Amino acid sequence: MSPVDRNCYPFSAIVGQDALRTALLLNAVDPRVGGVLIRGHKGTAKSTAVRALAAILPEYDIIDGCAYGCDPDDPRSWCSACKESAGEPSRSRRRPNLVDLPVSATEDRVVGTLDLEHALKQGERRYEPGLLADANRGILYVDEVNLLDDHLVDTLLDASASGINVVEREGVRFQHPARFILVGTMNPEEGDLRPQLLDRFGLCVDVEGISDPHARVEIMRRRRSWEDDPEAFSRTWLAQEAALAGKIEQAQSRLPDVELDDDLLFLIASVCAHIGVDGHRADLTMARAATAYALLREGTSVTSADIRHVAPMVLAHRMKRTPFEKERFDQDQIATLFSGSSGDDGSDGESDGASGPTGDGGATLEIARTLVEGAIADGENGELRSSMSLDLDRVRRSQGGRRQETTSDDRRGRYVRAEAPRTGAAPDIALDATIRAAAPHQSSREGDMAIRIQPSDIRNKVRRRRVGASIVFCVDASGSMGAQNRMEIAKAAVLELLVDAYQRRDRVGLVAFRGEDADLVLSPTASVELAQLKLRALPTGGATPLAHGILKSLEVLQLETRRNDDIIPWLVLVTDGRGNVGVEGGLGSEDAKAAAERVREARVNTIVIDTTHTSRSGSAAREIAQAAGGEYVRLASMDGGALSVIVRERLHTA
Repeated sequence: MSPVDRNCYPFSAIVGQDALRTALLLNAVDPRVGGVLIRGHKGTAKSTAVRALAAILPEYDIIDGCAYGCDPDDPRSWCSACKESAGEPSRSRRRPNLVDLPVSATEDRVVGTLDLEHALKQGERRYEPGLLADANRGILYVDEVNLLDDHLVDTLLDASASGINVVEREGVRFQHPARFILVGTMNPEEGDLRPQLLDRFGLCVDVEGISDPHARVEIMRRRRSWEDDPEAFSRTWLAQEAALAGKIEQAQSRLPDVELDDDLLFLIASVCAHIGVDGHRADLTMARAATAYALLREGTSVTSADIRHVAPMVLAHRMKRTPFEKERFDQDQIATLFSGSSGDDGSDGESDGASGPTGDGGATLEIARTLVEGAIADGENGELRSSMSLDLDRVRRSQGGRRQETTSDDRRGRYVRAEAPRTGAAPDIALDATIRAAAPHQSSREGDMAIRIQPSDIRNKVRRRRVGASIVFCVDASGSMGAQNRMEIAKAAVLELLVDAYQRRDRVGLVAFRGEDADLVLSPTASVELAQLKLRALPTGGATPLAHGILKSLEVLQLETRRNDDIIPWLVLVTDGRGNVGVEGGLGSEDAKAAAERVREARVNTIVIDTTHTSRSGSAAREIAQAAGGEYVRLASMDGGALSVIVRERLHTA
């Protein structure tokens, strides 16, 4: 074991959280499992467990002197420098790195960039490694991963998919292996994770606080003991840590010798097909995780019990949820599929006939084959039908649409061009442009530097990054026909948009108007969980104060833009357009148009969804759309999914 790190809490000393421990150990045995996403509230030992894992990971061989830890037995994955070297490489050993990726990191810091000091002193281009290089064959840890900027998410997706980091910038082209265990932690109350990145995590566990008083007392005792004397506390667990590290190393050595037979592969495929997950990553991950689980329990082969143990971690974040559904994972569905399988008795031990299910298990596998074949047939013969019917006659907006990107002043985002520094701007030097500006003057300048740069040569980077939208649904909850249906449609659309709101930094809110006034039901948020709590039961009935609803929505959007001037405001008005309650005694219809004109003056992007069932040239909703300078859309048949599709299309194309 390596010397005790005062900042490292022993992995074996962590109380409870069995699912979290298992998920981390499965990745330690086989990094191809794909990492783990840890969801839970603050103070539940998420970060502690991740940091403790690094101390028990076995050492591995590297090419001596390689900054990226290239595997000497895998020439195909070598970095550019190792590929160019001649002869048989010498070897050394090192421990895996635990690399923290801050949510505020710049793209240059993550992928690497030109070594500025070397370029200026020697006049040569040399690559300076980033965090992905440090994390190769180790752990890349992202705390609050759901708050990570879009451009860093894209970088992680590329590296995670290929296992290679390719850098082409500022005249430098370099590539190196970037194979790491991606571990992310997040608090669901702070917003969801971008779907593309969510699927990249092989496993997902939800961590909750421990309610048992005895366990809570033991946590306090161990924590206090570690704080008083970290070295002495770690020595107490040294033997268990060494045994666990040995078990991981032994499991890694046996990994190539374990295969899953066809019956178990069919069982995995049936579970994934029955649950309805997209793609095939879940199947591959479940097979690898089940193999790692079998090796950790020191089994000689994989059983259906191993698959059942890992299935919840593989499928928890891939389940398709319907609106207002609280449970992320249905254990009963899995139990039904596994019932009768050999070895599926809930124990970790191997059963007789471990080479494959027998007896009643044959019936289960027959069901598995039927499910898979049925899924394939449905995919080949089925047709996709859209539930959305649009009125072809639309009112075109008379104002500019949403800006997808904005210039960034905080060194975040893509480097798109260079410019001379602006007064008061923070330095963000564009080295390539600076050197190009200085190049014509080198013959007339004196000095010891290989490249002689004057202040007038300095160029700053201009970066652009994605900006989000603040979308407020304004919904008629009055007693007019279809009010309850409108509310359910709007609630479903809000949740649909929130599912991938993180990807575009969007926030979604809901205003409902009924009776004599309008209420802010849901303040703009990116949290699905918060929206579910707020939107469960909403009353309907009464008069139709349409003007009040529009003005309340405008007030909310203006507050959002004052908080963040990068936010793009959107109003989605779901109504038939007929208001009968005015403002301060005014006429309902006229006040509604006047309120819509104020929306137009505030340059709020507007979509008016007409809920009437007939197309008429004199539609009241169409007049509201014209007054707001927005787009008019009538749906012959509407549901939450159709409404969210309309809004998404406008956000993308505006």
